[in-house]
Amino acid sequence: MEVVLDRDAFLKGLQMVQNIVEPRQTLAILANVLLETDGETICLSATDLEVGARVTVPARVASKGSITISARKLAEIVKELPAATLTMKVGENAAVGIRCGGVSYRLVGLAPDDFPAVVPASPSSWLTLDAKVLREMLSHTSFAVSHDETRYALNGVLFVIQPKEMRVVATDGHRLAIASKGLGQTAGPVSGIVPRKAVSEIQRALGAGEEVQLAITDNQFVLQMPNFVMTARLIEGQFPNYEAVIPKGHPGKLALSRPALIAALRRVSVMAEERNKPVKLTLSPASLKLSASSSELGEAEESLTVDYAGEEVTIAFNSRYFLEALAPMEDDAVLFEFKDALSPGVVKSAEDDGYRCVIMPMRI
Repeated sequence: MEVVLDRDAFLKGLQMVQNIVEPRQTLAILANVLLETDGETICLSATDLEVGARVTVPARVASKGSITISARKLAEIVKELPAATLTMKVGENAAVGIRCGGVSYRLVGLAPDDFPAVVPASPSSWLTLDAKVLREMLSHTSFAVSHDETRYALNGVLFVIQPKEMRVVATDGHRLAIASKGLGQTAGPVSGIVPRKAVSEIQRALGAGEEVQLAITDNQFVLQMPNFVMTARLIEGQFPNYEAVIPKGHPGKLALSRPALIAALRRVSVMAEERNKPVKLTLSPASLKLSASSSELGEAEESLTVDYAGEEVTIAFNSRYFLEALAPMEDDAVLFEFKDALSPGVVKSAEDDGYRCVIMPMRI
């Protein structure tokens, strides 16, 4: 195999797949990226057997072939090369030569025979949507994914594709985030739990303008963009009944300035206990008081003027959960819905855009 590549395009392609490669692998070849010619392109593939990705980079192909090379080392080399064309040539015994400008490298590769297949047969049907929409839906939910490995079904994001709507849901048992979007096409019904690592890589790969296609089969999630395909093995297990968690109605509703609320939460939470960052929200007529205290550090309190005329209510939340629910929102106004000290609160946009986050209260 011998190819001539643009260094910048090659580096961008490597960066789209290299994070899938795990530092420690049971199989040596899984630490490598597969390079294979295809017409006037070269395909870069990486997999950890759970998540896989393939990206296509334009190339001038002098001779066809394929090889696998250490993903980490290849990315390190290409990152340091000057912005010029580079030549890659595979010699005897899987040796790979790279030349760019006045520098040359010789790398030890591995034959591609044992490299696992990355891209499956094309699904029977695709759902097409804007990359910006998918990126926003994931940013509105992925923060709530659980990192508790004993609750495996919560270690990913649930995709629910219905005939006229798509939902993306995540929960760690303490908070639940859901984003909904109406579809202009008939799709589904189908659902699947996409693992946390795949969600992170999808967010990294998504651009701003292009359309993406996604599909869910019996055991795989597939995302496709121009010159890029990603697959992920779905998490087996039962996702909680998220609809039962979402309160159907709250007697208390409060409209707030999102920037003001974020700033107050940050200031007050500086004095909260480090383990779970509890902050009390006390609502009384025309006032919202935020307070936090620590037996070792002291206490903090801040009041905001609000449009509220109901009875006094005090609810405590993990301030980090509250801030993470507010962070991906773009509107200046936010709605906080509540009932009492023992009931979950709901944070959502004042303009109902399909996003809401349910946060369980704390006892302090």
